[in-house]
Amino acid sequence: MPIYTYRCAACDTEFEQLVRSDTKVACPGCSGRKLERLMSLTARPAGAGKPADFSSLGPPPGGGCCGGGCHSHGH
Repeated sequence: MPIYTYRCAACDTEFEQLVRSDTKVACPGCSGRKLERLMSLTARPAGAGKPADFSSLGPPPGGGCCGGGCHSHGH
């Protein structure tokens, strides 16, 4: 099940959508159905013989959505 990136022709909203064979895609901003499917970036495969490194995934060091630097909410 691929994730596609779309741009709405009516309101210019860009969004991603997980698409199954029966998925009817509509703009989350205006419910428009005239959409342009954009080129999405794909994940880079792990190097030859090297395992994938997922250590950078998850919350940043120090916790929270931004390492505690935004002070917009409690972490």
